[in-house]
Amino acid sequence: MVGTPDAAYCIFGQVPSRQRVPGAQRTSHHTSMELLVALTAPAVAMVRAIGSRGRRDRLERANVRLALILCGLCAGLILAAGPTRADNRTVPAPPLDWVAQGARDHVLVGKIWSARAKGFVDVQTMGLDLALARFVLLGEVHDNPDHHLWQAWGIRTISKLRGARIVEGAPQIEVIAMEMLSVEQSDSLDKFYGRNVAVPRPPGAKAFGRIVGWDKSGWPDYAIYQPIIEQALFEQIVVIPASASRAATRRVSEMGVGALGADETARLGLTAALPADLAGALAKEIADSHCGLIPERAFPAMSMVQRFRDATMADALLSVASSKGGILIAGNGHVRRDRGVPAYLVQRGVPHDQVVAVAHIEVEPGREDAAEYIPRNPAGEAAVDYVVFTPRVERPDPCEQMRAAMQKRKAAE
Repeated sequence: MVGTPDAAYCIFGQVPSRQRVPGAQRTSHHTSMELLVALTAPAVAMVRAIGSRGRRDRLERANVRLALILCGLCAGLILAAGPTRADNRTVPAPPLDWVAQGARDHVLVGKIWSARAKGFVDVQTMGLDLALARFVLLGEVHDNPDHHLWQAWGIRTISKLRGARIVEGAPQIEVIAMEMLSVEQSDSLDKFYGRNVAVPRPPGAKAFGRIVGWDKSGWPDYAIYQPIIEQALFEQIVVIPASASRAATRRVSEMGVGALGADETARLGLTAALPADLAGALAKEIADSHCGLIPERAFPAMSMVQRFRDATMADALLSVASSKGGILIAGNGHVRRDRGVPAYLVQRGVPHDQVVAVAHIEVEPGREDAAEYIPRNPAGEAAVDYVVFTPRVERPDPCEQMRAAMQKRKAAE
């Protein structure tokens, strides 16, 4: 029928490519007159074509009248609504309905600090940076549900903005690598994704935890991680393990990199020792995180395990093709640029500006200076690109728990 394609464009509020307002893909707003002209132009052109030939039947003329009426309705609705902002250019609303209870009214809660800006920025600024990067590393405090909601928001934001022309050309995100999953769970992941069946149909995010045996893994409750899996499935991004097997990690702890062999050590970027200042900082972090309860002689082995884990996570991200990208879900310590996963990505040829690292950090009562929270390298420079401040989870003192566990162990010996 004459005019059917253009009429359909008008019905759905689109302008045919040959009639689009110049720059429509680059700006968020059009004037009302531009929209009116653009929407009615196809139907007007049809009337002229019919009038000039004068040989169309009444049905064709009725189609044109219908197209004019529909275009008029579309234009009227747009004029009534006023200027609009293209939704695909704006980040989704961030998850500010906090779950964690501690220090919700803290002055820093909900704010985002940027290393480049050396101050606070809005979610749109951070979201655009996430969407433009090849590799996005999203840190966390493992048992804080708000951190996982923000990670899910990051996944959604990247997918949404990459669907817009403003980030056209950015590498497609192909995988979400999770520290909480090891290669030992690969068969379970195959089962979840139905890789060995004729018609694969993932059963849904709720079943993910059961199929991979999350409740036996030692990580916090799967329910707080489920939003990440839900978002990954919605965006059709494959979840993969980021961690080595427990057996491999144990061998590295006992034998050092010699357990890997020279070729694998070199491939992972573990041949050279950490510079002294970074090695000292890592040892201090290990001591602090274990409440000063482990002997200093254990630091070298524990540091090597940490480096092995970081290098393995980088390797998981690099499993994608050179034109693709990935997202890492891991603890805040692993997303540090100076000695965490980003350092191994850069060492293996990934440009610095293709990596964005985000730390999600809990606020503390009485500490209101954002600068005190920023992870820094030994030179005092920020070790992450962004910090998102959240409420804190009210939990027992971990050092008291660790002391009690050690005393119980000694008593049993």
